[in-house]
Amino acid sequence: MPQDTPAQPLVEALTELVQAQADTTGFVVLHQWAEILERQFPPQRPDPTHVQE
Repeated sequence: MPQDTPAQPLVEALTELVQAQADTTGFVVLHQWAEILERQFPPQRPDPTHVQE
């Protein structure tokens, strides 16, 4: 898949999750899922300079 597509973060997250699952003998635990997803979809921090009208 080309690097500039909007779906690229999802593809990368799924690829990383599949690799994490392959590296374990059980299941990928929740905190690993959260770390992987947070790397691909970092949380948006509120902008303190933005004033809502």
